[in-house]
Amino acid sequence: MKIFSLALTGVTLTALAVLPAAPASAKAPAKPHDFNGDGRTDLVVNGPTSVKRGQIGPGIVAIAYGKTGRKQVITRDSAGVSSIDHGDGFGEFTASADFDRDGYADLAVTGPEEDGVTIVYGSKKGLSKRVAFLPTPSPQPEPPYSALAVGDFDRDGRADLVATVRNRYWIFSKVDKGKKPTSRTGDVVDRANDTNYRPNRLFPAAGDFTGDGRDDLVLGNDHNTQARLLKNSAAGLTAPVPVSGLTGIQKLAVGDLDGDGRDDLVSSYWGSVQIRMGRPSGFAKTKTLNGRSPGIPLTGQRHTLGTSLAVGDINRDGKDDLAIGASSAGAKQSGQVVVLYGHKNGVTTKRAQVFSQKNKGLKASAESGDQFGSAVRLVDLTGDRRLDLVIGSSGENRTTGRLYVLAGKKGRITTVGAKQYKPKDFGLGGTRLGALLLP
Repeated sequence: MKIFSLALTGVTLTALAVLPAAPASAKAPAKPHDFNGDGRTDLVVNGPTSVKRGQIGPGIVAIAYGKTGRKQVITRDSAGVSSIDHGDGFGEFTASADFDRDGYADLAVTGPEEDGVTIVYGSKKGLSKRVAFLPTPSPQPEPPYSALAVGDFDRDGRADLVATVRNRYWIFSKVDKGKKPTSRTGDVVDRANDTNYRPNRLFPAAGDFTGDGRDDLVLGNDHNTQARLLKNSAAGLTAPVPVSGLTGIQKLAVGDLDGDGRDDLVSSYWGSVQIRMGRPSGFAKTKTLNGRSPGIPLTGQRHTLGTSLAVGDINRDGKDDLAIGASSAGAKQSGQVVVLYGHKNGVTTKRAQVFSQKNKGLKASAESGDQFGSAVRLVDLTGDRRLDLVIGSSGENRTTGRLYVLAGKKGRITTVGAKQYKPKDFGLGGTRLGALLLP
């Protein structure tokens, strides 16, 4: 996936609370989630219902640094962050890019009751006290229910940030060097022509779906209404058009599953996973998978396939692979995760892998309500250029939650030497660690 820009009709906003100017830019921007610039991806754990000792309100973001394993917890009361008035659920949505291009990745954070996005900038020591706030004011009295994505829409080589608030979206450009970023906003549809379109939340996803070298933007929704595609062009993003058959989104993921140079879109909705291959015109016909599709090795209750999604090239063959959570499948409805590998025709079910708490290397017991697979992420935590599989089990130990890290070895995921993280490993309390692991 690339990055974004856009020329849409709307008002121009300014950012607030930018503290202080960033250091000089590095020649090579850091990869997303490499907050200390050591070449290893750092693990972000979203904890909107978690708490840290001594803090009053819930909402945290925890980081496990890839090289050292050092832990860091950012809350609404952290230095720099506390200068901003926050709502509940801080940390539900995050996104990462090296916005200021200084060689250290930065982290964007928001939540269901936030009126904007908090940017925490990276440094040699990791995420720092340098913070910016990007407002996304909602005209409605209800909570804004924000979500985030990253892309380069104007092809200027800088990461742009997409934030959604109900059926509106913002694109922030030049979120760097301590300057006030420029932004544009627009409605997903013309309300006068679509009065029934009232999503509670939009889910943004960015990728070059058409293969023209420009990032496009998909805005899915939790309403029974078609998602919208905003194609990119030399003039910027076009007006939103409906994506046939793409309704009621629960999760979205983007990657090149067939290795043709175009990004593909993966979504889930009520126990099924929909795969749409990118094409010059937009998307090809939808391929749907569910828990009873041939070659999907789930057991027990299979109707939760698609609880979580993650995309990445595990076997380094130039085709992205797909990890899918099914948090109520398997023994005692404890949860399973399926890994499908990329293929010239999209993902294939041949050589599919399935993981559960019954796997030997996990040293865990499968219990009803564990929700193994509540979150999944494919990320290189060791710096060996092989993707590892991180699995959330948000119902573990009476909903305190747990994370499992399974290594990538020889083009497959293995349970040998699997690691675990508990809330106390981060100094946390609260509930449902592992409910969210966002790319």
